[in-house]
Amino acid sequence: MARKTKAAEGAAKKTSPLKKALLALLILIVLLLAAVAVLGMGLLGRVSRPEQDGFIAEGTPEVEEEYAPEQTPTPTRTPVLTPTPAPEATAAPSATPLPILPVSEYYEQTYLTEEQLLRIAENNESDEFINVLLIGADRRKTKGSYNSDTMMIATVDKRHGTLKLTSLMRDMLVNIPGHGYGKLNSAAAKGGIELLFDTIAENFHITLDRYVLVDFYMFVDIVDKLGGITIKMSAEEISAANDCIAGLNKQMGVEYLWDGFIFAEEGPVKLTGKQALGYSRIRKIDSEFARTSRQYTVLNTILSMFRKASLSTQYDILYDLLPLVETNMTNAEIIDAAISALGGSSGGLNYFRLPVEGYFQNGKWNKKFVFFADLPGMAWELHEFIFDNDADIAPQKLLSPNPSLPPRTPNPDGLVTDDGSVGTLGGSSGISSGISSGISSGLSGTN
Repeated sequence: MARKTKAAEGAAKKTSPLKKALLALLILIVLLLAAVAVLGMGLLGRVSRPEQDGFIAEGTPEVEEEYAPEQTPTPTRTPVLTPTPAPEATAAPSATPLPILPVSEYYEQTYLTEEQLLRIAENNESDEFINVLLIGADRRKTKGSYNSDTMMIATVDKRHGTLKLTSLMRDMLVNIPGHGYGKLNSAAAKGGIELLFDTIAENFHITLDRYVLVDFYMFVDIVDKLGGITIKMSAEEISAANDCIAGLNKQMGVEYLWDGFIFAEEGPVKLTGKQALGYSRIRKIDSEFARTSRQYTVLNTILSMFRKASLSTQYDILYDLLPLVETNMTNAEIIDAAISALGGSSGGLNYFRLPVEGYFQNGKWNKKFVFFADLPGMAWELHEFIFDNDADIAPQKLLSPNPSLPPRTPNPDGLVTDDGSVGTLGGSSGISSGISSGISSGLSGTN
């Protein structure tokens, strides 16, 4: 299948559509851990280091709605038989046939050169880069398992003095060692984080052995402890965010689904943790790419605010949240990342996304939506980004919020403001069009 025109440089500026609102939180984790080096070694003892990773310990099964279909043996092409030459003819020497690459029956694959493979091997051996797999999961469910719905590679680039993040979209069809084809996020359910490491290594040629696993509700706590964040929002985004907040309230068992609604005119709006999470989940009004762009805006705002916060505030955030962080990193490794991250860059984060624009197309596999992609070609682009890219990203500018509208208390007759006037759930301020739509839109925003 022919590949589209490649645009790797443009892809570095785009971000992946993610199915959970874990994105902003995950990117912060390395920096939160890094701050430990400044704020005190005692905090390191609050990080969870289980003998088995969370997926193995919980016996996480695959979830039909979220993960890949049943394990399918890796498809192979039927080789074309070479006719036996006649006795009187002398067979000409032939080149060694190229191996059949995974997913090649669905999408054209790039054969990496020996020089490229040697360069990749050298990259994986370099001690100038710290690569950590960040995994996001919803672990506040009252029953059932949790999913590895967000996967990213956080890079502390000591060579260029930058911080980088690569989003790995869960719907990429990959070869899972020992299990055949499946979506990327099904690897952890099949064999824990070690199998996820092996799957990433096989398909993208990058060696990972350190991970951080976090709960996406930590995002709410971080924003609240920072005193809220200010984001520029349109009226349409305010309405859509309120729909998502209603869905969040239902998920969290909040009696009043309108609890935490945003009451503001369009422009810079100061958001609580729940409101920021609702904003990060917006998808229905545009696209998943636009949603991820909003998530990165939230992320960089949080990052800028955390850096400007007092040491006592930073300590309080870390003290409360580190017990919810699971990792296999040692104290020495965290301190090494801390010194490099805090001393090497004062700017923002440099982003990349797999699949890369021009290397994939949407498709169906076993009745499931997937991305068919050129895995080796993207692996090379990934290595160039992580090991060669030296771009320095400016930090997010902090905004001043517009005045909020008067608080409203929903009741059967409408919304009663502090001055006694009655309004509705709609209106020029972009308030949610209704609780019922909020439930459906809010919940769908988590998928």
